[in-house]
Amino acid sequence: MYFEKESPFQPESPVKPEKFEGRKDIINKHLPYLYRASQGTPTQFLIKGKRGMGKTSLADYFKNIVEVKCKMLTVHVFNDGVHDLDSLIQQIVERILNKIKTETWGGDIINTFKKHIQSVEFLNTKIEFRPDPETIKFIKDNFPFFLEDMIKKLNGNKTGLFIIIDDINGLSESADFANWYKSFADTISTEIRKIPLAIILTTYPENAQKLYNHNPSFNRLFKHIEIKGLNDSEIEDFFTKIFSKLDITIEKEAIKLMVNFSSGFPNMMQEIGDGVFWRNNDNIIDKEDALHGIIKAGTEIGDKYLKPALDKSIKSERYLSIFRTLGNDFTKHDIMEEYAFRKKDINEKLEPKEMNAFSDFLSRAKELKILEYPEGVKQGVYTFTNNLYPIYFLIQYLEHENNM
Repeated sequence: MYFEKESPFQPESPVKPEKFEGRKDIINKHLPYLYRASQGTPTQFLIKGKRGMGKTSLADYFKNIVEVKCKMLTVHVFNDGVHDLDSLIQQIVERILNKIKTETWGGDIINTFKKHIQSVEFLNTKIEFRPDPETIKFIKDNFPFFLEDMIKKLNGNKTGLFIIIDDINGLSESADFANWYKSFADTISTEIRKIPLAIILTTYPENAQKLYNHNPSFNRLFKHIEIKGLNDSEIEDFFTKIFSKLDITIEKEAIKLMVNFSSGFPNMMQEIGDGVFWRNNDNIIDKEDALHGIIKAGTEIGDKYLKPALDKSIKSERYLSIFRTLGNDFTKHDIMEEYAFRKKDINEKLEPKEMNAFSDFLSRAKELKILEYPEGVKQGVYTFTNNLYPIYFLIQYLEHENNM
């Protein structure tokens, strides 16, 4: 029955390591560096990619590998919204302590921080690390040696330390983080040298550029992993594998639709797969199932990523036909390529009343960071700041055309 079904897809959260698919070339290239890190060669990675490309899922996959196969102590710091170094350091230490306290051998390490622990909730134990300003400054200024000492305290129970700092976007706004991290990394390589430590940072490409602008030496510290869209064969393989495990077959037209509308984005693949899964009821996914699932996925994507960036004027009735025109225009482009349009071309497709609203629409959409000028292109050409946005408009167009 419907309520007994359980979707194999995870559109609401990063993909679990055991369900991670794709990125084989990236994984095979960089796993040896993680193994070397567990043996004492410190390694640092910078994972860059647009929203929805699976940066967190890839980092978590690496974390699972080194935890299971290399026996490293692993922590994942979700840094969204943090803009200052002190808060970052506090989060890292707190995560390490909470991971250690789950181990039978962790008591002595926890006791060394006892006076800085504000609360310990038993049963569902959680340590809150609340150091005084002098302590946090000392840890921040001596972070390489702090981590070295922490690893020594592991006393062989773990082979080393693996840290993910997920989403350093807020830290890219000033030079503080770039300068501090360079000093930290240089101290590791020149004074400590041999330490079983691996660190992964994740960010958007434009924020990685900001960090480089703050300190041009920042880039040389890392092995760079740039995540781009998955190719058609990887996407088709992803859907085929997951549905075949459920004894569900996908017809040729249906899989083509699902692949095209995923547009290389892992989160779109999860949304589309989930939408199609709940639509299907006969273990054969046909074109109609795929279209319904895609429309559901597009609505979800719009609700999560687009609507929060829109205000009432952009959502008003007078712009609906412009949305549909953009969606229709999008169908004439290679869906795997970044979509851009010329104002003049779209203007020619609009009714007179829509033409009058189009300039306001474009200006407001730029202000809300929905549209932007492509780099190196003259004014009059627009692209979307997120490749999910034109897909959403395309879904709106299809929904309108199919009266769904």
